[in-house]
Amino acid sequence: MFLYCGIACRRKFFWCYRLLSTYVTKTRYLFELKEDDDACKKAQQTGAFYLFHGLAPLLQTSAHQYLAPRHSLLELERLLGKFGQDAQRIEDSVLIGCSEQQEAWFALDLGLDSSFSISASLHKPEMETELKGSFIELRKALFQLNARDASMLSTAQALLRWHDAHQFCSRSGQPTKKNVAGSKRVCPSNNIIYYPQMAPVVITLVSDGTRCLLARQSSFPKGMYSALAGFCDIDPGELERIRDSCLVQS
Repeated sequence: MFLYCGIACRRKFFWCYRLLSTYVTKTRYLFELKEDDDACKKAQQTGAFYLFHGLAPLLQTSAHQYLAPRHSLLELERLLGKFGQDAQRIEDSVLIGCSEQQEAWFALDLGLDSSFSISASLHKPEMETELKGSFIELRKALFQLNARDASMLSTAQALLRWHDAHQFCSRSGQPTKKNVAGSKRVCPSNNIIYYPQMAPVVITLVSDGTRCLLARQSSFPKGMYSALAGFCDIDPGELERIRDSCLVQS
């Protein structure tokens, strides 16, 4: 009995150690790609790209479920060439994660039509026909995606939206420039660095024991309800006080 328990504990420890080791390895690799533009460009050569159009991801239907197709750099270059676009547009892509085998994953929006983007927006219908899929609003498709794709596409959409909305320096008014990974933007005129913002939010399930209170808004797809959620109104100095408190306790 004691021998069996000892073997079970060792196995459990082994798998916990393996999961932790994999997480640390992936985190270090992603940090390297975010800080080293050359390394990130090299990762694009063997990486995979998720495509968006106007912040809507490209999805394909399979057995009552949505799948998010991925494209290699070579496939993406061929696609852009077919539509008369320069491969330089790939510089608009952002790093969103990697596999355990260190295959980097990127996201690229082909529908952002900004005068400050490298290229103009590509027409949605033609792209959908060529790619054999549809650009679908993420919120409408979220519950028909597997957990990995749902998480990955949500991260990609948030990061792409942030870059689209933060193209200028708040101090100089000059256009900012993203690094290759898209983990930051820099103002060339004063070297101010901007990082993607995180807004604190609370989601709450109100229940009386056997029932829960759900809500919906007009933008939700038919039949979709949600628990109550909202952004936190935090005093600008509160985060500093929390940080100082953690430093004192440590």
